Amino acid sequence: MSISQAAKIDAPKANKKSHSLSKLYDREINLNHLIIVVALYLVATANIGFFEQVLSVYPLSTNTGFIFSIIGLLFGLMWLVLSLLCYRSTAKVVLIIMVLIAAICGYFTDAYGTIFNRDMLINGLQTDQAEAMGLMAPSLFIRLFLLGIVPAFMIGNIRLKRLSWQQATLQKSVTLLLPIVLVAVCLVPFGDQYASFFRQHKIVRSYVNPITPVYSVIKLGTDYIAERRRPDTLIPHATDAKRSNTSNSAVKPKLMVFVVGETVRADHIGLNGYERNTTPLLSKQSDIYSFKDASSCGTSTAYSVPCMFSYANRKNYDPDSANYNENVLDTLHKQGVNVVWRDNNSSAKGVADRVTFEDYKTAALNPDCDIECRDIGMLDGFDKLVKSGSSQKETPKNTLILLHQMGNHGPAYFKRYPKDFAEYQPVCMTNELSKCDNQSVINGYDNAIRYTDYFLNSVIDTLKPYEQDYEVVMVYSDHGESLGENNIYLHGLPYAIAPNAQKHVPVIIWSPTGNGIASSTIANSSLANMIDQPVSHDFITPTLLQFFGITTDETKAAPTFFKVTN
Repeated sequence: MSISQAAKIDAPKANKKSHSLSKLYDREINLNHLIIVVALYLVATANIGFFEQVLSVYPLSTNTGFIFSIIGLLFGLMWLVLSLLCYRSTAKVVLIIMVLIAAICGYFTDAYGTIFNRDMLINGLQTDQAEAMGLMAPSLFIRLFLLGIVPAFMIGNIRLKRLSWQQATLQKSVTLLLPIVLVAVCLVPFGDQYASFFRQHKIVRSYVNPITPVYSVIKLGTDYIAERRRPDTLIPHATDAKRSNTSNSAVKPKLMVFVVGETVRADHIGLNGYERNTTPLLSKQSDIYSFKDASSCGTSTAYSVPCMFSYANRKNYDPDSANYNENVLDTLHKQGVNVVWRDNNSSAKGVADRVTFEDYKTAALNPDCDIECRDIGMLDGFDKLVKSGSSQKETPKNTLILLHQMGNHGPAYFKRYPKDFAEYQPVCMTNELSKCDNQSVINGYDNAIRYTDYFLNSVIDTLKPYEQDYEVVMVYSDHGESLGENNIYLHGLPYAIAPNAQKHVPVIIWSPTGNGIASSTIANSSLANMIDQPVSHDFITPTLLQFFGITTDETKAAPTFFKVTN
């Protein structure tokens, strides 16, 4: 057989292969179908490290349903993100970028356990060439080629089916709705497990590719823009503030302890009629006022604490600008009030940046620590705290002491109190709330409230010796908590959709008779009359200013928890 004859025989075979490839690329595909295929591909190829982390916490043998729900949830989120980003004009570019990012980030996650959060991106930007080259390996390029470049090439050559604008709009609406439904279907049956998963295993979520790297890039960019727009100086508030009665020697100085609680809901407070007497010590105290209809400013510490002491009310509060706006503690400090923040929680969330701050989360300052440092330790050295900056010969100083509790911080409620307070049994002894029955979760939660009752009672007993020299008062408030109602646990849901348990909060005030706060003989303004009225955290800033005799137009007509008569 001659060479020319062989070529003629092989030519049809080559033409047949070429025709097959051409036929593949000539075939049009619906964009929404392509998005689904790519979403499945990303879940399967870029998230090996994520699923390894999940299985290390939730073994498949005892968590089969939950693991499959996580797979469905991840696919639903991937599908939703791609649907939001992909339109006919941008789809191929977006999908190719996603596939390439997933191939690269997936390699480093699987090989080195790298998490591509914001800090890692900053670290990467600061890495020099020599360090970067040290990370290069043949396996990286093989993975990039097989799982990145090859599928990217295929995506780039696929023809997208053209649709009328009516068809495109209808299909886009459906493909945005379906992943949301899928996410809901995966979340709802395992809401208790997800409550613990989202709070206790944040680091595991960071292994998701390419969602985490993309989110981190966007976050880094928005943070940079926000930093560029940030004012060079604090935005001042209450610049017209004035103190009254400063020269009247007959008026006692003011001493307030404001207890910032943690995840206590109003309907589990014995003083409010809860079937369990979770406040046995406060119930025996005289001059106790517990507000029955109080609402919080937020549903999480990070949001609620700055909002509580802001000059903005809940509807107008902007968490992004809170850090560069003065708050009521700044005004009190400027007006000569001795302001001290003691913290046994995560932090003051920027509220106490310009006043005295003391960290009681470690034994360095807190004398009462066992498995964790207890709230009661914040009362150590109270006398020195009140007399700080003044000698015995000087007139006592207006003082505001803020105590930020660990309180009922979940989900490990069983850690929030010493053994002596384990009144209700059995107790859920794990932070995986889904592994416990609901009553044992509630038992641990209520035991923690009993410890808060002990703490608040101790605050009152600590204040009583100062009644002769000061007008004393204690105020306590919090944000709420879900305990499994409708399969929702913990807190932090957006205010508009958060259940009432996260927003209906305790406000408890101890105000001894004769301290200058309106008595029950003053109609409509007394504490006794106020406790059945709707109140909110919007009352806090004007109440603090009024108690310390400070007036400003910013809070001129704002409601308060009580009135001061002198």
